[in-house]
Amino acid sequence: LTRMHIPKLKFFTYLLVPLSVGMFPHLFQHWLTARSAASFKLPIVAHPIFILIVWVPCVLIGVWATTDLASVPDAVRANTVLAFLVKTKAGPVLAGLLTAGILAAIMSSLDSQFLCLGTIFTNDIVMHYGDPKNFTDKQKILMARLFIVAIVAVTYACSLMGYRRVFPMAVWCFSGFSSLFPLVFAAVYWKRLTAAGAIASVLAAIASWSYLFYQSDFAGNPAYSFTLQCGGETYEMMPVAPIFLAAVVALVAVSLVTKPPSEKTLAKFFD
Repeated sequence: LTRMHIPKLKFFTYLLVPLSVGMFPHLFQHWLTARSAASFKLPIVAHPIFILIVWVPCVLIGVWATTDLASVPDAVRANTVLAFLVKTKAGPVLAGLLTAGILAAIMSSLDSQFLCLGTIFTNDIVMHYGDPKNFTDKQKILMARLFIVAIVAVTYACSLMGYRRVFPMAVWCFSGFSSLFPLVFAAVYWKRLTAAGAIASVLAAIASWSYLFYQSDFAGNPAYSFTLQCGGETYEMMPVAPIFLAAVVALVAVSLVTKPPSEKTLAKFFD
């Protein structure tokens, strides 16, 4: 559970996982609603300040748990130490407030994710392939709500299929998001990107992610890592590394062998 027990390459490839944050549907969609780049000035300046405000208490909790203040038994895992401290050190009122805060944070992200998925479904699928004139605003809202209910039902059904640790499942989910980052980065900066290259990148990410997820016993093996044998040495890395690489290779290769975007298309998106 500490860095000293993780191979250097595996620890280094963890750095690809945080790229997932920029691809979360709710965060991605919120940034796209800005009318100009000037709207980003305050969030960019304030973000590190608020990160400090949030993470200093988190680090302090970990420090307190290692002192005589907590006397945490060896059986308590690192990712459950907060629950242990609340149970043993907090009174019922403070415990209730902490629990409400945790649930509020979880529900905030879940609500945003589900609402954005509903918007993506109606705007990017139904309205894109259908005629928007055939649907009223009320019908659009109803379709989005029904889709959200369906997604929640599927998610709940998946949660009943067997116990899985939260942290490994989160790493796998974030790995999938991270593999989409090369596509968005290329769409913003690379004029040679083609639609076929974009589709190939997504399909390559899905295929490689699915295969490695299956190899890990569907996250049942929390210690799973992608290994390479080279020169008699074994190199371990996080699954996100080959998934990310597959997305990049497919994006570049297919884009280079397919017809480039027209000058009209480039003029529309590049200054």
